[in-house]
Amino acid sequence: MKKSAFMHWRSKVAGTLDGKMLIAHPLLDDDRFAHTILFIESDTGKKVTGLILNRPLNIMLKALGANFENLPVSNVPVYHGGIDGESTVMLTAWVFDSEKRTFEIYYTLDGDEAAQLLRTRKNIQLRAFLGYCSFDKKLYDDIEKGLWIVGDAKKLFGAEEHAEALWRKMLLEENPNALVYK
Repeated sequence: MKKSAFMHWRSKVAGTLDGKMLIAHPLLDDDRFAHTILFIESDTGKKVTGLILNRPLNIMLKALGANFENLPVSNVPVYHGGIDGESTVMLTAWVFDSEKRTFEIYYTLDGDEAAQLLRTRKNIQLRAFLGYCSFDKKLYDDIEKGLWIVGDAKKLFGAEEHAEALWRKMLLEENPNALVYK
């Protein structure tokens, strides 16, 4: 089980996006990412990987076939995580501990690890993702141009909204003027 502790974002330079959310600006001209929120799992300075968080597929994990039907987490919702590795299923969980003031994310979980986290951690959220996103250095340029808005991933915890409604909410919180363009 890989665990990524929340990191504070210091600047818009390579290697600093770990644990952040990226909100697509309305002017981003790429249909694959229009109205999306990404969670950045890894930023090496050369390659950035993450998941699209707000594209629910409106199915449960068990709908993906026999391999998932008998898992203890078979009723977890499935989201479209990105255009890379679209046949890859990733179980991801996150929790915000208000007492410790930490945000933790667990990714590449197997079914047993996910079930254990659900049993042992209060207020944990668990999702399955089909696919993921990977970007090269061009992403940093797009951030500098304002096509992606960098935000605090802790704000996503406990959000009731989904899909485009979640994108709008996060966009308004991070950049209230951005919706003027749409």
